[in-house]
Amino acid sequence: MNDISKLKNKKMKSILVLTLCISITSWIILIPIVNSIKIPFGSHQNGVISLASIENISPYTDYLKYIILLLTPPLIATLVLNINQKPFKKIFQVLNHRYTWIGVSGLLLLVWLINTPFNQFKISSTLIDSFHEGEFLGFLPNFLQLKQPFINTVLIHGYGVDVLPSWLAKNLATQNNGIAVTRLFVNLENVITCLGYFWILWELINLANIRKHRLKIFLLSCLLFCVFDGIFYKFDGRRGTSFIIQLALTLRFFRIAETQTNQAQWLSVLIGASIPSSFFYIYDRAIYFIAVYLFTCILSLFLPNKTKILWIKGTLIGIITASIVSLILLGFDQINAIISQVLYWGKYGRYISFIPLPTLELTWTSQNFWLSMLVQSVVLVYLLLDFKNYGFKLLPFIQSNYLIILLWVSASVYMRITLDRSDIAHAYHGALITAFLGFYLVYLGYKNIIEPQLYKFNITTLQKTFMLLILATIILTEPGFNLIKGIEKIAQLPQALSTPNEALLKPDYLEAWNTLKPEIDQQSCFYTLTSEGLWYYLFNKPSCSKYGYVLYAKPTVAQQQVIQELNETKPNILLLTNEMWYHNPWDLVLKSESAALIYQDVLKTYQPYKTVQSHWFWKRSNQPLKFTQTKLLNGSIESIPTQAIHQQDDLLIGGWSILPQQSKPADAVYLSLGENNQLIAVGQVNIARPDVVQVLSNPKLEQSGWMIRVPTAILSPGNHQMKVWSYDSKTHQLTQIGKSFNLTILD
Repeated sequence: MNDISKLKNKKMKSILVLTLCISITSWIILIPIVNSIKIPFGSHQNGVISLASIENISPYTDYLKYIILLLTPPLIATLVLNINQKPFKKIFQVLNHRYTWIGVSGLLLLVWLINTPFNQFKISSTLIDSFHEGEFLGFLPNFLQLKQPFINTVLIHGYGVDVLPSWLAKNLATQNNGIAVTRLFVNLENVITCLGYFWILWELINLANIRKHRLKIFLLSCLLFCVFDGIFYKFDGRRGTSFIIQLALTLRFFRIAETQTNQAQWLSVLIGASIPSSFFYIYDRAIYFIAVYLFTCILSLFLPNKTKILWIKGTLIGIITASIVSLILLGFDQINAIISQVLYWGKYGRYISFIPLPTLELTWTSQNFWLSMLVQSVVLVYLLLDFKNYGFKLLPFIQSNYLIILLWVSASVYMRITLDRSDIAHAYHGALITAFLGFYLVYLGYKNIIEPQLYKFNITTLQKTFMLLILATIILTEPGFNLIKGIEKIAQLPQALSTPNEALLKPDYLEAWNTLKPEIDQQSCFYTLTSEGLWYYLFNKPSCSKYGYVLYAKPTVAQQQVIQELNETKPNILLLTNEMWYHNPWDLVLKSESAALIYQDVLKTYQPYKTVQSHWFWKRSNQPLKFTQTKLLNGSIESIPTQAIHQQDDLLIGGWSILPQQSKPADAVYLSLGENNQLIAVGQVNIARPDVVQVLSNPKLEQSGWMIRVPTAILSPGNHQMKVWSYDSKTHQLTQIGKSFNLTILD
């Protein structure tokens, strides 16, 4: 009787597990399909204007969705529980076959590469982010038109990331489609990096000495890597290419050093050669790998002599050879310029774009910052405890744990991305190598705990079904595995690549380009304070300063150099601002604050010229500004601050301004500081003020309103006298509006 009861309980548990699995899986699969159902609103004229009538969706739509989701799972469960399991066993034999795993996983990974890294920059979509996309477009004119471009260009990342894609596109594009082709090469760099991720996983599986189901574990790991991307970490794309390939080569070297000496010898030379070469691709990741390399050299001292000699000797040969070749090709001056840029970023990089870490909370956003740190801390605790188990004997401890230590050091070094640049878009790139450390620890656990007991496991058909449904659910809910979208992207690729540049630009950028191009064609260079590299590409002009991006010229020494170079090159027209790039979008710091010296020098030496929608172009002035007073009514300051503020506070002042003798709105308004009238900010006069029209009885004064955000960050604690001035472009004259006001900055 007890045996019968146990059998019933076991059967009931299996049924409950399968029922739960079917219900959850069918819901996850059905929801995207069912949720797309829309019953038309039809011709129901009940006089109610609502979202239902506007969107033409009947309110009964959700009732239908509910009924389908309610009834489908039990229907599927009933069918499954009453089906003969013999056919399922044959199906599982097919599913378990080596070629099935390779085929299905290979297809899914290929689709993911197309949908995710290859689609990071959508080839035929409108170019919206002129800052980031400008990075791989805007440096091209420098390298095509300047002698010794490495000396005259401060690259943000490095030649391989900032210039190579647009250079390839320039040489291969058959028509005016350079932006689309450049995006293609940028996305291909992403794909190469992601292939490097899969390579690292393969090396880690082999380093863990997994023998049973190695291929299946590798393919499953690749799929899970794709699934977790964007959750705990983010693929580093083209910026991580060199580091990822170097790490993969390093892992392979240590895997084969004792068994395949010839291959290991060549690998060590290749790794060594990649160290100086990687600086031509990207600066910061090249430095990261130097730190990993140096630590690996220390680790190698504790490994067998054969491995140690192969590593140190081979890498040194590679480093020396690549360095000599680089010097021959570029010359000492350009190599020295690259080194100076690396030192510049090392000294100032973290100060330029640092954002503090968020509060530790049990939220997805917070964990993107903190989870990888926790994993690294746990691994370090384990290493310290294991070191104690070895009686604090360094040699056996390192020989047993050198791969974990190597991955831990790599993960720790890579965390610089999170620590120096802590906005959410960049933070979880730093967790990437920690993910590989986690994968390796899982492999070790599998090797030591699960693999020895595999012969004991007798997985039933229901359990296999449960596991298969879980895997299917994961795959179906990962958008990167969407086969239809992947096929569509590939099918649309030829047409997308033929998209002309003009079709990819926002209308305001296209209008500004066409309007200013004839005049800027007469200049030898161009400059923009908006940190948009796109303008250099559009106008096909090198930057007038080696610091083409004002954002990266925050240090005083860099700003002074920009001022000097602008005064030497004297570009006739430059771009001061537009509706988006008057500040840094991630930290909201104004250009008039982060680049105050450059901004203020432009206010003195240039004057407002043309406004094309929001793009405000300025023209070099041959005469100094004149400061005057008037008894005529020329405007008003309506939002004068009445209390003290802090440097980090936002402060807007506004009002209206006119040129009374010309009976029109002022051409601009300036804000000055102190008795010497130091110009620190400027604003456009373009806000509708119907009240001014009504009071002054002049419809020409409609757009006389203005607004200026005060650059409080540049003001020291204490009291400051400020004035607002209306600007007349005909006389190049500033006339004070109202009276001066005092602003107190608190400590």
